[in-house]
Amino acid sequence: MMSYFKAAFDLSRPLNSIITGLTVVVGGLIAANVLMPDVTLLLAGLSAALIAAGGNAVNDVYDAAIDKINRPTRPIPSGMISKFHAVIMGIVWMLIGCVIGISLSLQLGLIALIVSLLLWGYSSWWKKRPLIGNLVVSLCGGLAFIYGAVAVDNVKMGLIPALFAFLIHLGREIVKDCEDEEGDRGDNARTLPILLGRVFSFRLSASVLLLLVITTFIPYQLNWYGLGYLMVIVIGVDIPLLTIAVTLWFKSVFTQSGLRLISNSLKIIMLIGLIGLYIG
Repeated sequence: MMSYFKAAFDLSRPLNSIITGLTVVVGGLIAANVLMPDVTLLLAGLSAALIAAGGNAVNDVYDAAIDKINRPTRPIPSGMISKFHAVIMGIVWMLIGCVIGISLSLQLGLIALIVSLLLWGYSSWWKKRPLIGNLVVSLCGGLAFIYGAVAVDNVKMGLIPALFAFLIHLGREIVKDCEDEEGDRGDNARTLPILLGRVFSFRLSASVLLLLVITTFIPYQLNWYGLGYLMVIVIGVDIPLLTIAVTLWFKSVFTQSGLRLISNSLKIIMLIGLIGLYIG
């Protein structure tokens, strides 16, 4: 039983789900210009984390064949959880997230429902299509900041952070497609590295990350964020992003572990970016 609950916990991809919830909370704090969240904002973060967890569960169901090759220790390919149970968990988590959202406001409920549908559509169809799947996931990542901003009734202040989130998710998703190429080929997917090659994909990801580095200076130039933001972003975000971008641009061959390292590094950079936005 304990193994089953651990597998269910792993199915939600807890770190990704927690990051999504934190993103919503930080987005709300930035939009409201306050240091501590209220109950509404915390519930919005919980709602987003549950929807992300549900999306992760559904994604694992549709990715079971691919994960047998790429990630055989995941809960479904390892046999710890059946596809049926994973679908039920995904639906329940998403429904609870949507109910929390709509209990807070009609606007939040609508966004929660839209994101849930986008995540399901991504897993069932768009993921195997070139670029559109990457764009859908990136859009959902950006909407996390909008979700937090709507929760505090100041959506305009969520737009710049949403742009940052969209770009870093897009760069990371392209790298993940390269990481998953072997399994995707076996599942007849038509992702960017399969259609246009890894070198093209690496350089497209590098270009997106370079664009992100440029855009991080805009809020400081407009006096929207202070020196604390600039210091954290330059040291903890821009320099690592530049390093990754240059590596992706000039290196044409990576091992699976190397691509996974880049993907995980971008996830850590997201967290540092959240800290920079909060401090700023």
